[in-house]
Amino acid sequence: MKNYILLVFALLALATAAKVNYTGHKVIRVTPETKEQLEFLRDWESSSEIDFWLLPSSAGRFADIRVSPETYAHVAAKLADMKMSHTVHIADVGELERQEQQNMAQRIAMFNGEKAIDVENYHTYEEVMAYLADLANTNPLVTTKVGGTSEEGRDIVQAIISSDLSANKPVHFFDCNIHAREWITGATCVWIIDQITTGYGSDPEITSLVDLYDWKFVPIANPDGYAYTWSTDRNWRKNRLVNNGSTCVGVDANRNFPIGFAGSGSSSDPCSGTYHGIAAFSEREASALRDLIAADRGRVKTAISMHSYSQMFLSPYGYTTDLPVEYPEMFRAMEIAVTALTSTYGTPYTYGNTAVTIYIASGDTTDHYYESEGVVHSYTIELRDSGTYGFQLPPDQIVPTAIETWNGFKAMINAI
Repeated sequence: MKNYILLVFALLALATAAKVNYTGHKVIRVTPETKEQLEFLRDWESSSEIDFWLLPSSAGRFADIRVSPETYAHVAAKLADMKMSHTVHIADVGELERQEQQNMAQRIAMFNGEKAIDVENYHTYEEVMAYLADLANTNPLVTTKVGGTSEEGRDIVQAIISSDLSANKPVHFFDCNIHAREWITGATCVWIIDQITTGYGSDPEITSLVDLYDWKFVPIANPDGYAYTWSTDRNWRKNRLVNNGSTCVGVDANRNFPIGFAGSGSSSDPCSGTYHGIAAFSEREASALRDLIAADRGRVKTAISMHSYSQMFLSPYGYTTDLPVEYPEMFRAMEIAVTALTSTYGTPYTYGNTAVTIYIASGDTTDHYYESEGVVHSYTIELRDSGTYGFQLPPDQIVPTAIETWNGFKAMINAI
């Protein structure tokens, strides 16, 4: 009941706070057909002039761009100059946000209060932390660990699920919501935590997976940015670092890791959504994940970085199109995961090397987990959807997203 009341107050606050108004903003879809058009889009993204929701990756693959009513004509003209047409993929981002809030409120009304929180809804940072604390106090499988503290003083918390911590079992490691606006990632991780903790002892498959492995989740790896998406800007991506010498705030913590740091697919412009920061591990979020996974060095069997959107399962490398020597094994594991995931509800997923399959992404978590920590099965998963809702996936899709994702993970883990 306490967390139910907290969420009601949070939604009331959202309705009255001075928030970024996305009414009339569109998401347009454009497909570069030539190398010159692709490079134009990549340069444009790095300049921070506009907000790419899905970054340009390769010729023949679409990119999604959010444009305001004031900039739409300008953006359309620049695309036309490059002989690139576009379609309006989302007509009104602000309307999507309003629908999201209404759907959340409706789900609150249906919540029966049997659990600490409704794991079928989106929740604030404070609610997720309260849920983890409650689990640690009431469930003997669960402990929590603070991996670091954000710039604004919020704890970066890891939930640990283990039937015997002293056994030093192999570990499955998850980071979620390192990009603030990707709410479905944290919600999916919370749902999986709930599934494991409630299923142990009654579900034979879950019981076996917990007896064989330790499970470690960072449900909100970017707490300041995530809190900001609730209070001020639903579509904020980065953390909330005040950048010296710039009026622009924030660093993309998923470009702040050392492998390929400051390379292609990241930006040196503090105003860009992919700004990499002043140095590898300059950001508290990246440092916290570094330290948390390093604490289990040699034991981590899989490392999964949860993202949205575009429905993809991705392996190293992100910073180069070169393939790791273990790529055949990575491809086998991804194929098994995607087959199980897709067979659940028919949600189509693609899979492969990050740089080839989606786009170059230098300095990301997955390359660090693979190169620096030696985790062969290190993957990024881009959850639902393919762009109909983008980052504002309705809450009624949390459970099916989580179920299919969990089925994919289980199949992969059993296979490796």
